[in-house]
Amino acid sequence: MKSKKKYAEKFVGITPKDYEELEDRHKKVLDIFSRYKFDRILDVGCGDGNFSVLLKEACKAKEVYGIEISEKGAEMARKNGVKCYQLDVDEEGFPFEDNYFDAVTALELIEHLFDPDHFLEEVYRVLKPEGIFVLSTPNLASIHNRIALLFGYQPFPTRVSLKYAVGHFIHSGWGAHEHIRVMTLRGLLELLKIHKFEKDKVIGSGMQFPKNFKFPALNLIKASDKLITKLFPSLAYHSIVICKKVVQE
Repeated sequence: MKSKKKYAEKFVGITPKDYEELEDRHKKVLDIFSRYKFDRILDVGCGDGNFSVLLKEACKAKEVYGIEISEKGAEMARKNGVKCYQLDVDEEGFPFEDNYFDAVTALELIEHLFDPDHFLEEVYRVLKPEGIFVLSTPNLASIHNRIALLFGYQPFPTRVSLKYAVGHFIHSGWGAHEHIRVMTLRGLLELLKIHKFEKDKVIGSGMQFPKNFKFPALNLIKASDKLITKLFPSLAYHSIVICKKVVQE
C-alpha cells in the first residue's frame, strides 16, 4: 500500500483552530459533542489534531486519542496534545482494549477505505456499550450528484483517474482521487446496522466550495444548498450519522 501512504503524506488533514473558520460539518459535529460529557474519546483520521482538541473541549473529555495514517499528521497531533497512534485502519487493528472509549469520530474517512467492514468492527470493539459513534462522508445520492448524473457528468466526490480531474460539470478541484467507497446514505445506514450500530440521528452538511471559486449566481447556489441541507438531510452533500453501539445478548 505504498501509494496510499504517499497520498496520506500529501493530504494531511489540516483543521483551523478558530471555530469561525471551520467547515459546516465540523461545526455540526462540535455541536453534537457539546451535548455530552465524555471521559475518553477517539478521533480516527485525526490529521493535525486541531479538531480533536476542539472535540475534547466541547465534551469536556479528560483524554483525547487519535489515529492517523500519516507520519507527519501523527507528529503534529501529538504536539497538539493528542495521544495519537500512526497506523492504517484499513488493514491494522486499533491498539486499544475492548470497551475503551465513550465516543469515536471518523470524519471523511470511510470513503477512503478498501475494507470498511474491518474498520467498523474495530470501532465497535473499542467503544463502550451504548457508546457514541459519529461519522461523516460524502453522500453519493446528494441532489448535487443526482443532477450531475442526470446530465452525464461524474458525481462530485469521485474521480476516474489518479492524475486527471475529468468528467465533472466544473473542473475546479472537486473529486478526490483517493476516494474508494463513496456511499449513499441508505447504503451507509444498512452497513452500520449490520455492524450493530443503532442510528440515533442523521444530519446533512452542505457542499464545501473550493477557495476562490467563481460561478454565476454563486450566492443563490449556496443559499439553495443550505436550504436543501436543512430541509432534506438525505439530499445533502455530506451525511453526518450519529449512532450507538448496540450490545446483543
